[in-house]
Amino acid sequence: MIYGLQIVGMLFALIMLYLTFLYYKRDSYGGRSFFIWFCVWLFFLLMVMFPETIYGIMETLSIQRTVDFFVIGGFLFFSIIIFYLYIVVKQTQRKVEMVVRKVALEKKSRK
Repeated sequence: MIYGLQIVGMLFALIMLYLTFLYYKRDSYGGRSFFIWFCVWLFFLLMVMFPETIYGIMETLSIQRTVDFFVIGGFLFFSIIIFYLYIVVKQTQRKVEMVVRKVALEKKSRK
């Protein structure tokens, strides 16, 4: 039996799968990113459609409700994403600083 929250979860996953494909077609990101995000949303869709497949994991972790499992999993997933984005931003910041220094030194040497 499919419940209302499952329908909402399935619609969300399907919309995210569509947006992932749409932005890939618009060349917003490469094939590797497309594959990763497509797998993430497909996994989410399957878990929402068949929540009984994760009952063994839930029992091991002493989690009573499926929604609690998804909330905990979501927090973990997005914590990883935020950490990764922080690292990428710091790397980009260093690269921009190096370019700015190089341009400033070139300007100074021209004078």
